[in-house]
Amino acid sequence: MDTASRAPGAAPAGPLVWRPFMARAVVSAVFGLLTVFWREPSVPVLSVAGGLYLLIGGVVYLWTHRTLGRCSRFSALMTISGALLLVAGIASLVLPDTRSFALTGGVALGVAGIAEVIRGVSTREHPAGRDLILVGVVGLVTGAILPFVEHLGAQALLGVSGGGALLTAVALGIAALSYRHDSALSASSSSGTQGEPDPVN
Repeated sequence: MDTASRAPGAAPAGPLVWRPFMARAVVSAVFGLLTVFWREPSVPVLSVAGGLYLLIGGVVYLWTHRTLGRCSRFSALMTISGALLLVAGIASLVLPDTRSFALTGGVALGVAGIAEVIRGVSTREHPAGRDLILVGVVGLVTGAILPFVEHLGAQALLGVSGGGALLTAVALGIAALSYRHDSALSASSSSGTQGEPDPVN
């Protein structure tokens, strides 16, 4: 999404990053739309839908940061954050109650959000840096709110988490399409340059 601020000479992120970004956008959009159109969801719906969202979200979260490149400063932090999402998803599926989703989901989303903000701030020269900061803030705020709406029931928990998911879907979807477009232009430019005849002296 922040392609304009790419540092001169920086390697393009599009060829690699757009795929996990788009995967996260799709997962988030599906969950977010489900929370919008499912009226009066029950606790089992919260447990299954929320658990699957956290579980699959943890997988694509780890994929995203593996694609961005391994870095000794962040590898442990991102692995722990992704693992927390996986654990929270399993906990929600195994323990079908609002408290389990509110607490484990809130902690996992909050920690994962903080981790992405830290990595985004520390790698602002990377074209995906600001995208990470944006989705990190969304995850952090979503995770922080969840425990405080637990007493309102499944609908409130799904509303908060679904709202955060939709914001994440929009941000990462736009970013993924932008990187994909840049990747296509870069590939076209490279093939055109290689195909040009040598100038005649």
